[in-house]
Amino acid sequence: MNGRIFFAAGIAAIIAAGGFAGCGKEENTEKKNETVNGVEVTVIPDRETMYRNPFSGWVLYAGLGDGLADDYWEQYDRLPCSAVPEGYVNVSDYASMLLIRIRWSDANPERGVYIWDEGVDTKQARRLKMLMDGARERNLKLVFNFTADSRDFHYNIVPEYVREQIEAEGRSVYHSTTGASTQVWTPYPDDPAFQSCYAEFIDAFARKFDNSDITAFIGGFGIGKWGEYHSCIYSTGDASPREAVFDWITSLWAEKFKNVPIACQVHRWIGAVTQWDGSKYDPDSERLIQKAVDKGFSLQSAAFGMRTYFSTWEKSLLLRDRYVCPIASEGGWVRASHSLSAIQGDGYSDWADVRRGEYEDAVGSCVNTMDFRYNSNVTVGETWSWFNEAYPYVLKFIREGCYRLYPDRLTLPDKIYAGKQAEIAHRWINLGYSYCPTNIPQYHGKYKVAFALLDPETKEPVKLWFDEQARPCDWHKGAPVRYVFDFNVGTAAAGNYKWAVGIVDTEKENAIGIRIAAKNNVTADGWVELCDVEVI
Repeated sequence: MNGRIFFAAGIAAIIAAGGFAGCGKEENTEKKNETVNGVEVTVIPDRETMYRNPFSGWVLYAGLGDGLADDYWEQYDRLPCSAVPEGYVNVSDYASMLLIRIRWSDANPERGVYIWDEGVDTKQARRLKMLMDGARERNLKLVFNFTADSRDFHYNIVPEYVREQIEAEGRSVYHSTTGASTQVWTPYPDDPAFQSCYAEFIDAFARKFDNSDITAFIGGFGIGKWGEYHSCIYSTGDASPREAVFDWITSLWAEKFKNVPIACQVHRWIGAVTQWDGSKYDPDSERLIQKAVDKGFSLQSAAFGMRTYFSTWEKSLLLRDRYVCPIASEGGWVRASHSLSAIQGDGYSDWADVRRGEYEDAVGSCVNTMDFRYNSNVTVGETWSWFNEAYPYVLKFIREGCYRLYPDRLTLPDKIYAGKQAEIAHRWINLGYSYCPTNIPQYHGKYKVAFALLDPETKEPVKLWFDEQARPCDWHKGAPVRYVFDFNVGTAAAGNYKWAVGIVDTEKENAIGIRIAAKNNVTADGWVELCDVEVI
């Protein structure tokens, strides 16, 4: 379902369209080519529809713990919203994905037993089924974050069989206290038994969820505090195993997830024993993160809007890679956990102001996703705050943050001849700040610009040509790109057809894979009709 979200009157006046440094190019990068003769077509852009395109959009949050309400979907299907006449919204109409936080012991209660398997009926298995069924009904793909570190939790996040294997091999785990008295244990991430067991779990998870029809992307390695890969404790008592562990975990994820994007946390102390140290940063963090990007990782940060924790270092790193890989953003300030004085100390006046700050950080970094954080007490959650204190920014991210692609000008022949050459000129524009990540390895180069002859009655394509030079990942805000596509018509039955253009998924029998933001003449399957053509 492509939900059409209409801007209420006056929304455009509430937030002026702003320019954010670094996300677009001022110069026109239109390629200079010879003039092409034919029928000139102008496509009017659709600036409002919410497109559920790959790795793009708002992300709902959920988990498998007791903090998840049994009526989760009912809460979100009628979330109070003072900004709309109805007084409520269906949040999934605004989102593309559902993120589920995975704690290892919840998902893998016994060795070889996983909560997505048939016959497993734990509380967590029932919650996962409820979330997955609801996401499928609402046309949301899944996102997963992992935690394999028990610190700051009130029960052990790692399955008991892992500790038993570590101790059977003559080594130990380390213990910590959560709150006043809760004792929990965590394996050292450089322990070979931990690595073996974790690799076994990730392999099982990938066999189920490394499927782009189900999963949008994977975030978080699970190591370190909150699974964010900082504040690590190694068996050596220092950081000497850091790079070896980083290489192991990134290689593991890259090996297991071939079809779904995986994201590395952007943290200035990634893999280090330090959690934070003022304005300092570890000099190896940038190098290690770049190693992950070079392996095909996307990026994510959980500190957007926090002026201390999302500062010059983080912004510079994200801007460097903003067109190399997708970026997932998560707001750092949480209403249920942080006081008004805390956000005021960060320069914000209230929670509406925090939402503005998160949006500006996100769009300034050209992110592909933003988050609707969940709380079972709806009115203290971030999702309620977005819809009641910052609704214009919800719409603005859909309209201007997410990549939004369309060909504004085309010249096409009105007659083509079987076995002869023909050419099409076409220019593409991205209206959004984020880029379309067709270049990442998990997408296998499968998304391609295709020109089609449509049967005028059925609207079905009867012949396709792919322009390999036109890559959606090259289309950045403020930089239109023009192509001249010279091709051989080949064998085509004589007759009258409609020219159409689309971005197809070649692994799905050339069905439309990325929706073009065209306002008119779009078929039910997503092809944009252009003009008449006769095959001779």
